Parts: sequence; structure tokens; C-alpha cells
Amino acid sequence: MKKISLTLLIVCISITFLLNFAMPEFAGKMKDNISSMNILYSYSVTKSFSEQTQETIEMASVPSGKTETRSADFRSDVKLEGTPLNIRSVVKESLNKPQAYKTKEKLTGPEKGFSYRKYYLTKNYDKGSYTVIRTNKITGKEKVYVGTYHEPSAQDHIVEWSRDEK
Repeated sequence: MKKISLTLLIVCISITFLLNFAMPEFAGKMKDNISSMNILYSYSVTKSFSEQTQETIEMASVPSGKTETRSADFRSDVKLEGTPLNIRSVVKESLNKPQAYKTKEKLTGPEKGFSYRKYYLTKNYDKGSYTVIRTNKITGKEKVYVGTYHEPSAQDHIVEWSRDEK
């Protein structure tokens, strides 16, 4: 029995060595794959919402009587703080997915009496903390990780608005 276990260990080490050096792009994908991490560990993720934050982007300022065409192409993504690499993909899996925004719009200036119209996009993020409990399936030993997150808000993640100014 020990001979089989030792042989199996040597085979596993050899495969890992081969993947890391002969095919590093495949090994990188395996590191980020949650299912490969679930072989030895089970994970429990708890999120605790604290506030909604905003990031406002000015898209354009169009003078009265003018029309402009503008394009916008950006992504609202997850931001993690204090997150070790070995649990980053586990935490991201429990957060809201990134939101892509792409548009091409005709923007018009304001009515008479105003000098220009400013167009804005506001990206809303939910901010909070998370706790991950990683349990070793073999030994039952637990390790706790704590950090903070910003994720695209589940409600009104991107809001378009404008303001006329004199």
C-alpha cells in the first residue's frame, strides 16, 4: 500500500512540474480555477454590506445649440483589498459580476437660457467586508481570511444623467 501511495505522489509531483514549466499558461488557468482548489479545501464566504459608493465620470460638455456624438466603453469591476492570492478567485465568485458599458450617443446642447449641458455617468459600487473560512477536507483545520470588497452594485450599477448650466 505504501508503495502505491509513494508512486502516486511521485506521479502527481511530476505532472505539477510538467504543467508549471512545460505548459505555464495551462498551469496559470488551473491556479485560478475554483474547482481545482476544491479538491483539498471547502470554502464558506460571508459578505457584509456597509455602504454604496459612487464614481462619477463626466462624458461631455455640449454648448447651447450644438450636437456631438460621443462613445463610451468601460467596465465596472470588482475591487478587493487585503485578499491573498490563494482565495482571490473564491471571493470573486461570490461577488457581483463585472458590468460592461458600451454606448455611442448623440448628445445635444441645452435650451436657450443655458450655456452648456454636461453629461455624466455614475458607476455605483457596493462596499463591505467579507469573511472566508477555508476548511482542509483531510485534516478539518480551518483558516479564516478577512478583507474588504467593492463590487458593481446589483441595483443601478451605471446611471446616466445630465445637468444644464449657465
